[in-house]
Amino acid sequence: MKLKLAALSMMLGALNAWAYQEAPMLNDMVESGAIPAVDDRLPENPLVITPVNEVGKYGGTWRRVEPNYQFHEWSNEPLVDLDDNQNRIPNLAESWSISDDSRVYRFTLRKGMKWSDGAPFTTEDVDFWYNDLEMNSELEPSVKSLFLSGGEPAELKIIDEQTFELHYKEPNPHFIEKHLRSTMEFRLPQSPKHYLKEYLPKYMDEAELQAKVTDAGMTDWRQLFQNRWNTRSNTNPELPVLYTWVYDTDPQELQQRAVRNPYYWKVDTEGNQLPYIDAMTWPQTAEPQVRILKALAGEVDIDRISKLTSDFTALKKGEKAGNYKTRLMDLSDHANMLVLIPNQDYTGDDKEVLRLMQNKTFRQAVSLGIDRDTQNQILGVGLSAPAQSVVLPDAPGGSMETTEAYTQLDVDRANKMLDSIGLDKRDNEGYRLGSDGEPLSFLVHFQAGRKISEEGAILLKADMDNLGLRFIMRSDEKSYFNQIRRGSEYQMVLHNNTAGLNPLFGANNYFPVMSNTNFAPLQAAYYLSNGTNGKKTTAEMQPLVDLYEKMTKETDKEKFAQMVDEVMKIHSENLYAIGILRYTGSPAVVHNRMKNVPEKFYSVYKSPFFHLKEQYYIED
Repeated sequence: MKLKLAALSMMLGALNAWAYQEAPMLNDMVESGAIPAVDDRLPENPLVITPVNEVGKYGGTWRRVEPNYQFHEWSNEPLVDLDDNQNRIPNLAESWSISDDSRVYRFTLRKGMKWSDGAPFTTEDVDFWYNDLEMNSELEPSVKSLFLSGGEPAELKIIDEQTFELHYKEPNPHFIEKHLRSTMEFRLPQSPKHYLKEYLPKYMDEAELQAKVTDAGMTDWRQLFQNRWNTRSNTNPELPVLYTWVYDTDPQELQQRAVRNPYYWKVDTEGNQLPYIDAMTWPQTAEPQVRILKALAGEVDIDRISKLTSDFTALKKGEKAGNYKTRLMDLSDHANMLVLIPNQDYTGDDKEVLRLMQNKTFRQAVSLGIDRDTQNQILGVGLSAPAQSVVLPDAPGGSMETTEAYTQLDVDRANKMLDSIGLDKRDNEGYRLGSDGEPLSFLVHFQAGRKISEEGAILLKADMDNLGLRFIMRSDEKSYFNQIRRGSEYQMVLHNNTAGLNPLFGANNYFPVMSNTNFAPLQAAYYLSNGTNGKKTTAEMQPLVDLYEKMTKETDKEKFAQMVDEVMKIHSENLYAIGILRYTGSPAVVHNRMKNVPEKFYSVYKSPFFHLKEQYYIED
């Protein structure tokens, strides 16, 4: 098989003749024999990071303010990463190659690399992660789209201790970009076999495993395993990882902490093992206003403070007193900061609500009744723009035509459209009655603590009042909000769309094929289960499924863009998700004691939130 070389590892062996250096906090551990010398902790060819400005200094604690659930999202270490120019570069894998037909991916890991507890990291872990965890239907009800091609999961082939291949049935040209953007789905860096096998029936005596379940107060081994695996949040400080810092706090503590990984596999250009910073802290939870107050008080080193552009002004005014600089996190690859999503698969009791949400004219009328210009002035301080939930105009397959469809405020037209579908009667308060003459209301869920949603909900309700539609806006705590969205009994959700460049990198926003597809959750379940669960794909939705399957294996860029255009035209006409405003930058702060910080912060879809975070350092 002919393989085309995609990358070579950077500076292989360049430091092998040098003596490596380590952080002073690790010296006592080495001297006591708790950990080996630094030369024995690093892989044969550690990844060499060139500092942004200069070789840094060891020490200090990075004070953060974003809540607990963000830890895995920005800690993740992909096999292959992106540089500032969005070019692929080595990371966990020191080299990789892709077959000419994009069906076979070969990765070579770094020899001698170790987990944060010192155990070897090899392809034995890869085999365990993929076959015992990702392909385990008792842990993962459906195979992630990341690993699917032609309706079948990729086959993993272990070549040796460092090398493995993924073989896809059909071309899968987007795997590299998809895996590094799927921060909550690519979980190899937190899947050590030597530790997690102790919680799987395949490797454990049934009675012994049941004893662990009982001791932990869990209902069964699955719940225990997910708790030990830190699936969605920090529940297990004992889990070995490949991250820069290792979570080491009781999950119930209000103030959380992570400390340096003594086996971290990156060094700077002078052979200093990274990271420079010893530890970081962050709160279990933090209300939006608390984040702003802490930043203003100079108690935040680097973090995104808000998702609301309007908070930038307050932060900017406080720079001198707080001893920091204000930045805008680049979200130029995101689509919409606000999207209203009617559930096409609603299974609740109100059949009139379902009838209307499935009615294209109703969805178009709602869109025409939204005063996006006012929302832009309030939420986006005039820097955003009205837009449907489609890719950006300058993205392949994007256009102003699909972006602007049904976004111009036209209350008269919207009222006539609503009248035409049987909503021409009103109650004493001016709210429309259903076609059956009964009171009519729509329950809209949004995430508590997300200021854009909180303020957007108020504005949206006012717009719908103006149309005579009774929208009941309900604020839900984040974990409960996510739980609701995984079901099918919700009527509408108000959230976002982060996939502005490529619809495959956020396919849940455009196709009924992902577990978190809010506009058609049951049809997504049907697709993911090969027809054993959920609701059969409707004739209306089938073109989206067909296009998705074609796009996942299309290697021709022009043909791919044409298919994106088809998808966006379907969405801009049918409005399965009603876009409101484009994203603007998210306000962030950088304390003046933080050094080697890049000029630009990217979103997680271009690069991890804190790019090159391992070479930040503190100078008091």
